[in-house]
Amino acid sequence: MKEFKFTIDGKEYKTSVNEIDDNVAEVVVNGNTYTVRYEKEEQAAAPVYRAAAAQASSAAPRAAGGIITVKSPLPGSIMKVLISAGQAVKKGDILLTMESMKMENNVVAETDGTVKAIFVEPGKNVMQDDKLVEIESAAIAAAPSPAPAPKPAPAPKAAAAPKAETPKAEVPAGGHKISSPLPGSIIKVLVSEGQEVKKGDTLLTLESMKMENAVVADCDGKVAKIAVTAGQTVMQEDLLIVLA
Repeated sequence: MKEFKFTIDGKEYKTSVNEIDDNVAEVVVNGNTYTVRYEKEEQAAAPVYRAAAAQASSAAPRAAGGIITVKSPLPGSIMKVLISAGQAVKKGDILLTMESMKMENNVVAETDGTVKAIFVEPGKNVMQDDKLVEIESAAIAAAPSPAPAPKPAPAPKAAAAPKAETPKAEVPAGGHKISSPLPGSIIKVLVSEGQEVKKGDTLLTLESMKMENAVVADCDGKVAKIAVTAGQTVMQEDLLIVLA
């Protein structure tokens, strides 16, 4: 079990993460236990916080559509609400941003539609699975589906070459290490070696659990070492950046 301690707006949070299965983790925040499902990079599964559409049961062909409820994937605090009731949104549009586990996360629309209701506002604290937004999905005429063609037999997979072990980055003496809070993939590195940074500056962005997370400096300093590059996959507690 990995244990962390965070201080947000003067309040201390004790957090531990224990991986239970391949894509299910148990997160404990101040004694409250939450089950978090995440998708690994190599899997093409739907996002963790995919919305569930309410559908009326009917045997006859009908218009496909319904109300999509977007829920909070993790406990945190709402930073910005970027949409309004009645606004049309497209799949992938950012609906709001929230701070969770000392990271800024974008919550995006999972379907085209119209914003029906907004349940949060900036500054509001939410728990996992709290309602954030309801979207009325676009109606599409449903035609009877033809019988699926038989699938061809899958071609034999070539044996994967063994992965080369990534050498560990050397940490300058007296340096302040900033490690990855979660497993994921580096999207952008926003600083360069030798650059002066202030506490709260965004150092890089990390995609984890289908969310874009901002990793920020937790103290003033100078970038002494950058241990990752854009596109690199990292595990929890892997070294990202060293500040002098």
